[in-house]
Amino acid sequence: MTITWNTLTGTSSTAGALARWLNKSTLSAGANGDADLILQEAQAWIYSRLRHHKMLTTPLSNTMSVAVDQIPVPADMLELDFITIAGVINGTFYQQEVVQKPINEIYRAWAFDGSGNRIQQMPRLYSFNQTYIQLDQQPDLAYPYVYTYYQLPTVLSGGNATNFLTKFYPRLLRCVCMMMGAEWTKESNQGQYDRTYWEQQSADELNAAQAQSDRARRAIRGGVTVDEHALGDVW
Repeated sequence: MTITWNTLTGTSSTAGALARWLNKSTLSAGANGDADLILQEAQAWIYSRLRHHKMLTTPLSNTMSVAVDQIPVPADMLELDFITIAGVINGTFYQQEVVQKPINEIYRAWAFDGSGNRIQQMPRLYSFNQTYIQLDQQPDLAYPYVYTYYQLPTVLSGGNATNFLTKFYPRLLRCVCMMMGAEWTKESNQGQYDRTYWEQQSADELNAAQAQSDRARRAIRGGVTVDEHALGDVW
């Protein structure tokens, strides 16, 4: 049986429902019910920690504005993955990866002319906050760029009953829901649904999902996998 929003938020008579797993018929079902609230909090817990390749966007393209050293952050961005300048301007091809650095290094890279004006040139570094991707330089040209980022997935709902968690990591989702459910039932360090047990299970499942995503990049020559980091080995 495939786990879905409908399954998880069903009544205690629904196979696979949180109410059934928690043995709590009082857990209200459906949209905006207690089960739905637990599910939304569980997703938020996972997405704030997991950076899986299935959360990466496809390559997106745009163009920098001359003299503007800030790029608006997409509303659904969890974390920027990669940005590079790549494209033709007036018959000349430009290509330069823009590398992430601490924000203080970005500010220190600002250059000024003798009149105190910012010198415009090709950006090479960036940092970001909740509003902007901050570039180290004001672009002197309208550089085309390509970027990818870890995207906040659309939350599960009646209109979006499945996603990569329900398809590939149902136990991760289940464990975090049970951890949240143990709080709802007011059980902590005791009882059949011991919150600390589900918290440990959630952490184990999350780490396994992250390791699987990292290992999926093992074909990268010279790359280092999670397992190798743990062992201290570098190819």
